[in-house]
Amino acid sequence: MKNIQVGLALCTWLFCHTVMVGQNDDSFAKASIIEGIQQFQNGEKGADSLFALGEVHSELAPIAAYNRGRSMLENQEGLTEARQAFQRAISKTEDESLVADAWYNTANSLMLEQDLDGAIEGYKSALRVSPGHDAARFNLAQAIRMKQEQQEDQQDEQNQQDQQDEQDQQDQQDEQDQQDEQDQQDEQDQQDQQDEQDEQNQQDQQNEQDQQEQQDEQNEQDQQDQQDQQDQQDQQDQPQQVEGQISKEDMEKILESLERSEEEIQAKLRKAKGKGQKVKIEKDW
Repeated sequence: MKNIQVGLALCTWLFCHTVMVGQNDDSFAKASIIEGIQQFQNGEKGADSLFALGEVHSELAPIAAYNRGRSMLENQEGLTEARQAFQRAISKTEDESLVADAWYNTANSLMLEQDLDGAIEGYKSALRVSPGHDAARFNLAQAIRMKQEQQEDQQDEQNQQDQQDEQDQQDQQDEQDQQDEQDQQDEQDQQDQQDEQDEQNQQDQQNEQDQQEQQDEQNEQDQQDQQDQQDQQDQQDQPQQVEGQISKEDMEKILESLERSEEEIQAKLRKAKGKGQKVKIEKDW
């Protein structure tokens, strides 16, 4: 954080007023204020507690409240309580110088907490009360410059974040495109494998059918060869006809012819006998 001018509580606040103190409470409160100023100037701790006791003073309460806030701000402890003390001082006094310093140190406490918007408003409040408050004007310029730098930093961070988001989206899109392309390639490879398998299955079926047909043809051929061999064997097993010898078939035919001729002769004899004629039997064998 850039240097901030912090208004120092002046002990002259304790003595610029002529106060007739007649009560023991005011005396104790005044003594607490004086002791608190001494401890603050010596860099000792506990001044804020003494100033808290001084806030019960009937007339010096605004000064005690301001000094309490100032001592707490110096140690950068209890900044919220310090602002509350400054606001009590503002609400209890009409002294423009004290009010301006209280607003100024209220703004300083906000600067320590990086509350630039609150600090800017505090410095502006001090300048509205006391336009010649140089320290408030200087710190206001510092706060405004820091606010601008903060906004620029935030804008740079936002731009970087936007660029990063855009890059992330592009990376995600590229990754998705690659995945889609890979899925399509895998699907095409799978389809090609399926087509190849189907083609192989058809070829296997055709080969099997061709083999079956060849086997059937071979079986038919074997059966035909066996039949031919059997016929040839049967022919070889039949007795061979000797030249000049009557075959069995011819002999049977001759016998049938003789039997028919005998039957015809017998029929003629019976017929002639019935007529009382003599019949001359002539045989051709």
